[in-house]
Amino acid sequence: MLVLIKHDSDWLNSVQTQQMYALKHFSTKPDQILSVKRNEINRQRLEDWAIIRVVNGMIGLAVDGDRLLMLDPGDCWLGYPGSLIDWYQDGAVTLEAWHWSSVPSKTVALVIHSFNDLLIKLFQHNTQIPPDPTPGFEFFQSGEVIIKEGEAADSVYTLVHGKAKVQVGGVQVGVAKENEILGLQAMLLHSNRTATVIADGPCSAVRVDYDKFRSLIETRSDLVFVTMETMAQQIDRANKRITDK
Repeated sequence: MLVLIKHDSDWLNSVQTQQMYALKHFSTKPDQILSVKRNEINRQRLEDWAIIRVVNGMIGLAVDGDRLLMLDPGDCWLGYPGSLIDWYQDGAVTLEAWHWSSVPSKTVALVIHSFNDLLIKLFQHNTQIPPDPTPGFEFFQSGEVIIKEGEAADSVYTLVHGKAKVQVGGVQVGVAKENEILGLQAMLLHSNRTATVIADGPCSAVRVDYDKFRSLIETRSDLVFVTMETMAQQIDRANKRITDK
């Protein structure tokens, strides 16, 4: 692995340890072999895959065009590293890919958290890309409540992995998908939660309290767009509930 920005001296050792841990919990045979032509890495549905490992060629991670690191043959990472992080490549690459169904559900949260934690630590030691406030990753098994209707709303959750059911009065009114902000409307209005959100399969989410969310909005134009998109989704759900009655 080649790291292209400032990093802690022990960071690479932590990466190698995490890679070995992740691969140990997946089957020795990958679920699929992907042959990706030059500049087509982001056209692949890598969010469908848990872990990808480089067989031939090199791929890397970048934020807003700033390259963070390059993966060599044998290196692995989460197939979907997050909505704000992009894959890039300078040539054709062959990848091995494993699906989340290839690993016990209790291991999913730990694998996701560990790779994301590595990126957070990389940002903290980088002098070129200002780090976001350290997010609070939380993990939910299928059926667990992420947000409960009627409770005070002092934070929002961004769904990083998985999907969740949205219920009002015990009736399902929608499905929350990856990158959607949960609990946004109630927090902005300083009101109680208007819906219950329940994990539909293993989920991971980032919890951000009100003050930190305001700070992020002021410095991240991309988050403003996601916020508007989430509000539109919530309005659309409300309209559908009205028309369905």
